Amino acid sequence: MLTRRQLLGAGVMAGVGLVLPWNVGKARAFGQTPPGLRKFIQPLPGLGPAGIPVATPDKSRFPGEDYYSMVMGEYRQQFHPDLPETKLWGYADVTAGQQPNFRYLGGVIVAKENTPVRTTFTNNLPPVHPLPVDMTLPDTAFGVNRASVHLHGGHVPWTSDGGPQAWFAPDGTGGMSFLNSGALPGQADYYYPNDQSARLMWYHDHAMDITRLNAYVGLASAYIVRDAVEEAMIQDNLIPEREIPLIIQDKSFVDGRDRDYKWGKKGDLWYPFQYEKAEQSTNGRWGYGPDTDPPAIVSNTQLPGVSVVPEFFSDTIVINGAAYPYLEVEPRAYRFRILNASQARFYNLQLYFALDTAPAEPNLRAPGPAFVQIGTEGGFLPAPVVLNDPPLQIGYDMAEDSPTPGNVNRYTLLMGPAERADLIIDFSEVAPGSQLILYNDAPAPFPGGDDVNDYTAPAPGHILFGSHISHPGVGPNTRTLMQFRVVPLVGPKDPASLNVLKHFSRFSAAFSDAVRSSVPTLNKKSVKVRDLTLNEDFDDFGRLIQRLGTVEQNEFNNQGLPTWSRSFDAPATEVVNAGETEIWRIFNLTGDTHPIHFHLVNVQVLGRAPFDVSTPEFEILTPLRDPDPNELGWKETVRMNPMEVTVVMMKFDLPKVPDAVPVSPRTGGHEYVWHCHILEHEEHDMMRPLIVKP
Repeated sequence: MLTRRQLLGAGVMAGVGLVLPWNVGKARAFGQTPPGLRKFIQPLPGLGPAGIPVATPDKSRFPGEDYYSMVMGEYRQQFHPDLPETKLWGYADVTAGQQPNFRYLGGVIVAKENTPVRTTFTNNLPPVHPLPVDMTLPDTAFGVNRASVHLHGGHVPWTSDGGPQAWFAPDGTGGMSFLNSGALPGQADYYYPNDQSARLMWYHDHAMDITRLNAYVGLASAYIVRDAVEEAMIQDNLIPEREIPLIIQDKSFVDGRDRDYKWGKKGDLWYPFQYEKAEQSTNGRWGYGPDTDPPAIVSNTQLPGVSVVPEFFSDTIVINGAAYPYLEVEPRAYRFRILNASQARFYNLQLYFALDTAPAEPNLRAPGPAFVQIGTEGGFLPAPVVLNDPPLQIGYDMAEDSPTPGNVNRYTLLMGPAERADLIIDFSEVAPGSQLILYNDAPAPFPGGDDVNDYTAPAPGHILFGSHISHPGVGPNTRTLMQFRVVPLVGPKDPASLNVLKHFSRFSAAFSDAVRSSVPTLNKKSVKVRDLTLNEDFDDFGRLIQRLGTVEQNEFNNQGLPTWSRSFDAPATEVVNAGETEIWRIFNLTGDTHPIHFHLVNVQVLGRAPFDVSTPEFEILTPLRDPDPNELGWKETVRMNPMEVTVVMMKFDLPKVPDAVPVSPRTGGHEYVWHCHILEHEEHDMMRPLIVKP
């Protein structure tokens, strides 16, 4: 049996269709943002008129339901006082007939369990995209202002899922799977049953071949579901009523000096527009098919002038639409609803006190308060999990005999793109006047990393490993995300009950076993086991392309090597019957950790294990390793590590809705998808149909 390190050293990966070595051929941050953005000079935007707008429902139009009317349009907004305003696309609430008030991440919807939401979205996007568009991707021929609104995490009918082929344009045209047109051209009506427990979801664009750009330029917002259990816990002072979203993204901004970049002026969003082969430029970091051994045979020898890239990592962290914000907190407990809404960047979140000598930088030897995680994207955990006690910086499996050398095996709160975390942080024992830093040290790409994607300032305890060195107190920086400023207490102290969950999680040494026994379980008997793969190849231009597939070899790739991958438009292989339960074993044959997102269903993570890629049946080498304690319960975005099989279980229940739902004329069933939520992977081409037969 070959270890992963031996595979890399011997080049055996190419022999089994794995074309990328670890830590080579990945995207980089290009440092476009003007240097010197001052950290922590602007407050964190909260929910409300002065920050992120919350939409107001019409409760009379459909009795017993909430109705919203949203419009999509273009506007400008400032991300940082040292930057000009940025051109954006976004959502705005016009339910009451008001003029749209576009604000970044606006139109937050707050719903209630079992109270349906109906929404009308009107596409008023202009015909010219703010970002460079690769016109070689097929659906761009239908225009670059198409939109499809996906309720990420929603248990919704497929006609309201906002799938990639269900796009609609301002002129009234629609994709092959678009069946929910509104009363006017350029509109779409969606129905969300909300038959789900309390959780943080989000809605964002999902239009085919344009998702990565539309989401990056601003077409994303939050969707919160409340329920009676949550309300009771707040009333009983078990979780704080003080609730703050932290929607974390990385962005790059045009600095105005790059004459080759023609899609914006200083302060506008920058997005890579050239596929830079390694031998062409010092910026080149992406493997090119014809240069590999064996070389990829390509049908197009001229790379497009604007070319889709494998991944994109920006240089400036933005939270709630503000670069390097600060938040004032009293010595109390706060609830934070965290969403990783980045394109491709992972985060390993930790909390430290600031350095005395450089308040904008963390003292990694002075841990801050613990995180008490109470929920994920699937709702509340079966029991709370304490993290950051102490904080754990990224660590790697470097054992000589390990089948997965280089994989990450130590972290605090690790979040891939689209994952969410519901946290309580108690500042009650922190002295007023203190400052703390929310810190990240996850490498990009994850897990191997590439030095050019990491920006940080030197400080005691920092691990730099060749990353870009920034000046303390200013950007670019991808490690110090935001600052907490502890101010004096106003009013009475918090009740002691707000610490119950933290203490409960430490109640006994058998806590983890108790958690596992309390997880709502699906019946594992007599269920279908489906084996699937995550793959990497080259497209017809020789560019990197990621794909999903099965364990049945799909003939050969353009290197003449066996491949298991399938394109999005290949015949569907994941066809299931409504009401059935399946176990999916997903084998990762690539060098990346992929956050795999499932539409329609929540899943239970059963475990992970290394496998032997050199055996035809991908022999699993060890018993399944248990999921992390904060992965217990339900999830819909799951991290899948290199050279590991990740095993998940799900039940394909269709939502109950008042009207009959037709099957898709394109697929003959209820049409959903599953895909990687690294958006550049999803678009090119790591997405496959998930067809549910009624």
